[in-house]
Amino acid sequence: MYLLSISHRIRFDAQQIQAREGWSVSAALETDDFYKDEVRRQWDRDPCGSHYVEQAQPDTLEWFLEAERYRYDVYAPWMRELMEFDRHASEVILEIGAGMGTDHAQFAKNGGVMHDIDLAAGHLKLARRNFELRGLHGTFLHGDAEAIPYPDGTFDLVYSNGVIHHTPNTACVVAEIYRVLKPGGRCIIMVYAENSLHYWRNLFRDYGISRGELEMASMGEIMSRYAELSEHGAKPLVKVYTARRLRHLFARFKSIRIYKRQLMREELPRRLRSLPLGLAGRMMGWNLILKAQKPC
Repeated sequence: MYLLSISHRIRFDAQQIQAREGWSVSAALETDDFYKDEVRRQWDRDPCGSHYVEQAQPDTLEWFLEAERYRYDVYAPWMRELMEFDRHASEVILEIGAGMGTDHAQFAKNGGVMHDIDLAAGHLKLARRNFELRGLHGTFLHGDAEAIPYPDGTFDLVYSNGVIHHTPNTACVVAEIYRVLKPGGRCIIMVYAENSLHYWRNLFRDYGISRGELEMASMGEIMSRYAELSEHGAKPLVKVYTARRLRHLFARFKSIRIYKRQLMREELPRRLRSLPLGLAGRMMGWNLILKAQKPC
């Protein structure tokens, strides 16, 4: 009964905020920021994960499930366990940038009380539809993670997978994560890894050196062009981190642990394909996953 009352209160507060600010998932959120506008343009038109759906028809449950199967069975089999989808029953969870709602649905299926804040209206529509088709419940808020419109100490867990490295002021997002967490609350955050095969071979060597793009562009510009799949020419801001820089960014937190993952076998050079894939991912993976706790 207590859980239901908390969930209802937070959902009501979010709806009040959205109505007061005039936000709608059917309209663009004006930010007056070029980088945020590019992020929104990218994922309003090219929803993250949709490129991998080959069989199912859009706006069907099978469409979302096909994207889910690719994500966890092919692309990132490590994700189910490391991201703790089944360990947060009854907790109030905020996801920053839930995309199509794939990870969001995993927490919800396992009893999480879910809240999604996203800059991209297209993503919010898809995440909401995903939940409707699955019979799940959540709150979907059109907003900016640099100014999260929730009171201090609202959430048990803040989760974000591949989002905050696209924000112009990432330190501000981290401060907001800290603020909206309850004392003792935790965060699980994924950002891109600089010390990775994808960064040094695909982006730096192949695009920067072999194609000569570093003669006219920075690595930041190269990542904006090529780090994300885009069919509409959007160039979202992309940042990469080392474990040391990531730890510094979250210095106010305690119990910080950082993991490196995400490498598919076909990405490995031929001479290294005999390596256990898990070991290769820990050495050269494209994702850094941080887990940390707000002090009590």
